[in-house]
Amino acid sequence: MIPPEDFYVKTGNAFRQGDILLSGVSRLTTQDPHYPPEWDEFDEHHVDIEGRLYVLAGPALVMVTSHDCAMEKEFQRRRKALIAGGYSEDDAERIADNDPTLDRTIHVSPLVDPADLKIDPGNLRAGRVVGYFPVPASADGLVPEALVDLTYRCTVDVFGVTRVASISETARSQLRFHIARLDALRSPELGFGIEEVVGKQILDVEIPQSNPLLVRLRLDDESVVELMQRPGEPRDDGPARRGKRKAPAS
Repeated sequence: MIPPEDFYVKTGNAFRQGDILLSGVSRLTTQDPHYPPEWDEFDEHHVDIEGRLYVLAGPALVMVTSHDCAMEKEFQRRRKALIAGGYSEDDAERIADNDPTLDRTIHVSPLVDPADLKIDPGNLRAGRVVGYFPVPASADGLVPEALVDLTYRCTVDVFGVTRVASISETARSQLRFHIARLDALRSPELGFGIEEVVGKQILDVEIPQSNPLLVRLRLDDESVVELMQRPGEPRDDGPARRGKRKAPAS
């Protein structure tokens, strides 16, 4: 587990992947539901839908799992359309930034108490258990030591949440690794040993179109090394939302 001083950072304006929020969570289930017992704490409300389906919902601390770029797609499209329509870049960004209909939803996963899981706590804290991302307790006491249950995903409205904490780039990279391990790669690992490339010259670098996560290096001894790309960060020099999202006046 990353120590708290390296895990948490001061919150900024726009939401970012890894932000910890106070939010509602919900899921759809049947008359005879079977789910992990640690989810019970989120089920404050039970809504019966015609006696066949049920919505279980309640408040929870959650972590944003949406990538930063995914949270600004509509903003970027609107900005480009305004510029194409004759607006200046500054005016286009201001208009798009103040549009309350854009990028309203994000994906989140709830934080659960490690004590509720019948799994070795050492493996949980070390991040070795697929589906769980370890979170240290924050110094201000607002976030307890917990695990983000990445198997529980919700779509929520950004105007219905309150940010509690933000995480560092180091922690965010670890979160992305855990998401990739659960959803796509399961057990990603570097496909080479350091000794294979030390002292050799890289002659060519290729990213196969069939697998954009892969980087293929051709070395001067005609050997080929394959490795996995690190998840990218949003560009710092590109346009982005300037202010904190605010709900429209009622």
